[in-house]
Amino acid sequence: MNPESRISLIAPCGIDCSICELYLCKDDKNLLDRLLSKGIPASVLPCKGCRNIDGNCPIMGKSCETYTCVQQKKHHYCFECDDFPCKNLHPAADRADILPHNMKIFNLCEIKRIGATAFSEKSIENKKRYYMGKMVLGSGPVI
Repeated sequence: MNPESRISLIAPCGIDCSICELYLCKDDKNLLDRLLSKGIPASVLPCKGCRNIDGNCPIMGKSCETYTCVQQKKHHYCFECDDFPCKNLHPAADRADILPHNMKIFNLCEIKRIGATAFSEKSIENKKRYYMGKMVLGSGPVI
């Protein structure tokens, strides 16, 4: 995937849609079948990425409030806002083991610090560190 396409798949909240299962199922029949078995309608799969579907995430069933907020404020990423970080980005323990919502602040800070292109090259490693890393107090998650 070319770098421009990759960057267009980074949602305003910092989630990298290009490494999301809802997007990746376009190339993986087993993953698609697993998502369909979880009740996600075939009509919304594969997802084309947040920016390409105007924030209408297939698993939410409605427009994303964070996406709408960023659009209304005419920002590209949440970190550009004077209210950053806001309640829409607040981490929560609920479903943190299966959803990437707790990665948003870290991702946005990375994008701000190193840019979207460099972030897109590191985001798969960040996701692995989050989901597969073992927490080492004082050092963060280690793969």
